[in-house]
Amino acid sequence: MVLLLMGMMFVGSLQPMFMIMMLIMIILLYSFLVNMFLEDYWFSYALIMVMLSGVMVVFTYLVSLIPNESFESYNLLYMISMIMLLVSSYYIYIYSYKYNLYSINLWSSFISMINMSMVMILLLVMLVVVWFSYIGYGALRIN
Repeated sequence: MVLLLMGMMFVGSLQPMFMIMMLIMIILLYSFLVNMFLEDYWFSYALIMVMLSGVMVVFTYLVSLIPNESFESYNLLYMISMIMLLVSSYYIYIYSYKYNLYSINLWSSFISMINMSMVMILLLVMLVVVWFSYIGYGALRIN
């Protein structure tokens, strides 16, 4: 639930520094959840190393490009609606499924959800990099 809220804050933000900070927090939380559910620390360690190294490259580009600006304040109505959406979807999820902890379908669906999440994150990052490179038809920094 926290991961979904951070994702919504990432998408709703216009400040690049805040977006990088949210992306780092999402990666750390996601790798912690992978470590906790799969009980495989090597996969979560590799996830942290690969994703954070790419995020740090983007972070250094953005730090050199962004002037000193203050963070924007979120609209209170926007934040309340996001929290209400998350809480309602959480209750729908809890009360709609009757599952057993030792069920095979629960674990297979969770693993397929992790794989699909990884594919979607990588696709989104690749699309953003391509979009950034098309903006000026060249390097990111223009003097």
